[in-house]
Amino acid sequence: MNIHKTFQLAVEYYQAGRLQQAERTFRKILTVMKNNEEAYYYLGNILYDTRRLEEAISCYEKCLELNPDFAGTHYNLGAIFLEKGALDKATSHFQKALQLDPLCADIHNTLGVIFQRRKQSDEAITHYQKTLELNPNFAAAYYNLGNIFHEQGDSGKAFRHYQKALSLNPDFAGAYYEMGNILTEKGGLDDARNCYQEVVKLDPRNARAHYKLGNIYREKGQNDHALDCYQKAGNLDPNLIAAHWAHCFSQIPMNYPNENSIQTCRTRYSEELVTLQKIISLDSPDDIDAASSVVGSQQPYYLAYQGLNDCGLQQIYGNFVCKIMALRYPEWASRPVRSFMPDEPIKVGIVSGYFCSHSNWKIPIKGWIENIDTQRFTLFGYSTGKVKDEETEAARKSFHRFAEDVSSFEDMGKRIRNDNLHIVIYPEIGMDPIAVRLAALPLAPVQCTSWGHPDTSGLPTIDYFLSSDLMEPHDAQDHYTERLVRLPNLSVYYTPLEIPAREANRESFNLRPRSVIYLCCQALMKYLPQYDEIYPTIAQRVGDCQFIFIADISDYVTGIFRSRMNSAFSRCGLNADEYIVFLPRLDIIRYHAVNLISDIYLDSIGWSGCNSTFEAIACNLPVITLPGTLMRGRHSAAILAMMGMKDTIASTLGEYIELAVKLAKNRELRQHISDKIASGKHRIYRDRTCITAFEDFLENAVKKKLH
Repeated sequence: MNIHKTFQLAVEYYQAGRLQQAERTFRKILTVMKNNEEAYYYLGNILYDTRRLEEAISCYEKCLELNPDFAGTHYNLGAIFLEKGALDKATSHFQKALQLDPLCADIHNTLGVIFQRRKQSDEAITHYQKTLELNPNFAAAYYNLGNIFHEQGDSGKAFRHYQKALSLNPDFAGAYYEMGNILTEKGGLDDARNCYQEVVKLDPRNARAHYKLGNIYREKGQNDHALDCYQKAGNLDPNLIAAHWAHCFSQIPMNYPNENSIQTCRTRYSEELVTLQKIISLDSPDDIDAASSVVGSQQPYYLAYQGLNDCGLQQIYGNFVCKIMALRYPEWASRPVRSFMPDEPIKVGIVSGYFCSHSNWKIPIKGWIENIDTQRFTLFGYSTGKVKDEETEAARKSFHRFAEDVSSFEDMGKRIRNDNLHIVIYPEIGMDPIAVRLAALPLAPVQCTSWGHPDTSGLPTIDYFLSSDLMEPHDAQDHYTERLVRLPNLSVYYTPLEIPAREANRESFNLRPRSVIYLCCQALMKYLPQYDEIYPTIAQRVGDCQFIFIADISDYVTGIFRSRMNSAFSRCGLNADEYIVFLPRLDIIRYHAVNLISDIYLDSIGWSGCNSTFEAIACNLPVITLPGTLMRGRHSAAILAMMGMKDTIASTLGEYIELAVKLAKNRELRQHISDKIASGKHRIYRDRTCITAFEDFLENAVKKKLH
């Protein structure tokens, strides 16, 4: 056998991709020349290419026994060990390869990857920069540098590096993906969607890109598109738990084209919730870790907007979430043992993502924490949100200790446990992703939620739901998995807004000067389709009137509601455009101006206003409301009842319409009601009875649990 010719033939087979022939030929050579280092090297390459990694390692190691300075072999061995996660061995081989070939840009880039995995950013940056010195057109190095800068919080610098990578390689799917992530973080959803769409064009089987696209569509209210994306992601990668999780909760859309679709979506969600528990395995630590990582990523937040009792569905959801979190964090799965001394101040924790100018801060958090007796209670605040403003500073001053900017969920959990609380309150379970994960674990002996998100949490780890006696119906306990606590009156201490006197101009809002203006200022999700006929019915009887709605941040969501209004008015022989006005989201000054120029506040039915009702009353604006069967549909009625203003609380849908027409046609009656509001609204402000009751509840709940 002519070894030289046979070797050349084997190399030609390898280069042509005829790996079986190449392998047979190299093995034949090695039976004759057992010390042929190059044959071992090529055979190792073939074994590497065909994923027989252990055999490849043996061949490469045999090659290095024969020639310790074979740079290519060190490189390939390093690549295998990097793939296997053996970073020390990988580093050793790549560093040896670099000694033998110091001008190889690819080696520097790979060493950068290794140091980046080790969280040694400075060393990684040095290698990436050296890569670009040697090869300024090395797109992957720009991409890798972008990843480091993104991890360090410099998204602008990261974005520029991704753009540079794409300028060198327009088909760099990873760069598009990371740009999409940055744009999503900054709220640039349309541009982010475009980036993810580029990813799936270049890499149609990229499950995570399909999942991220689903998130964009979900955020924009385009549920059908979102569900398609989540389905594709789950099919491409059955282990992508986030896609299955999102597909389940996306069965609940933001709004509905008609009444029948509410029950259809509710049924689908119920079925998906059962299916989700079958799909998600909890058999191994890796399974449990994957499941726990998606808890809170999406929640059944929009379920409450369907206007129905969610107790049964929330209980299924809550039990599953608590099971996952208990398996993931067994050290926190049992209630902490805590003693209580009679003279000891009770340690109360408040966990919220909204210690800022947000409705949940205004009601109920601020009034409670600023007025509680600090001799009897020591307050601990735990902020899980990112938004900070002047109200955040007010929150800091109200707590004995205030935790914010905590780096991880685990660190926040440790802080809450280590603070050795008696009782913890999560005011708005269902809205903040970190808070629900914490609430699913018994981090304190007594745990409560409240009506920042006015629906039962379903979590068996939550003992009490703090609510308003005036807002709850007689059968309210049936709506909660927690034990219902009816704090007196509105349950909150509310400080009145100062509305400065100012000129209010209808023309600046494109409103007709002589029309009766109905303010309908709730989120469009609160307007259920079964009540669409209200507005054209009122318009038919009043004539010159306009209904102000606030457009959603999603044009798609606004479009669905606009279409419903067009249909409802058309059925009554009217043109909706003559009566419906959509205003953009307003700053607080312009929002108060809208209240001042409006004639009547028309409350949403099923989920009424609360903060917005307080603000309408601050402007002495007459409020018409129809209380529902659930607490969240009775906010406005409770506020009016506490003021002694029951004359605008309707008992039927027909009466609601009659009141709206009557007040529109009778200016003197509107003024009379406005005057009554002005003289009676002091009754809803600075209510100390709820603070006293709140304090008594905290003390009694702790004593009952710990004595």
